[in-house]
Amino acid sequence: MAEKVIEVTTHMAGDWKVTAQIREHLLVIDQPTATNEGANPLETFLFSLGGCISAIARMVAREQKIELRQFDVHVRAVMNSAGLLGQPSDDPVGFKDIAINASIDADLTEEQKRIFLDAVCHRCPVHDNLLHPTLVTHAVKN
Repeated sequence: MAEKVIEVTTHMAGDWKVTAQIREHLLVIDQPTATNEGANPLETFLFSLGGCISAIARMVAREQKIELRQFDVHVRAVMNSAGLLGQPSDDPVGFKDIAINASIDADLTEEQKRIFLDAVCHRCPVHDNLLHPTLVTHAVKN
């Protein structure tokens, strides 16, 4: 199968609001202390994780012929904000830990639900990027 390339370009003008036009969707990231027109970047990141797990759950359920009536994901992350504020810290700048709890409404035993969630998380690209280092480069565009 060919590699898939996904690209997003963001725009920020004179305030804290960051926008991106993705297909027909205008996405907004903002700060609650600014204009509060969208979730902040960290909330958006966690939403991406939960959203990706949910989409993969639908795919896996379809493949395994499981009637998935509802699938809710609660993502809880803990961080020390000292690093992002430019203060010294032995903690990572990002999250120290992320916990995912899924509520699965399907005709499965608790053990089958655990096996299902494991299969889902192992196929989720966002989950995988968190578990395995991904090369990220940065440069100034001229």
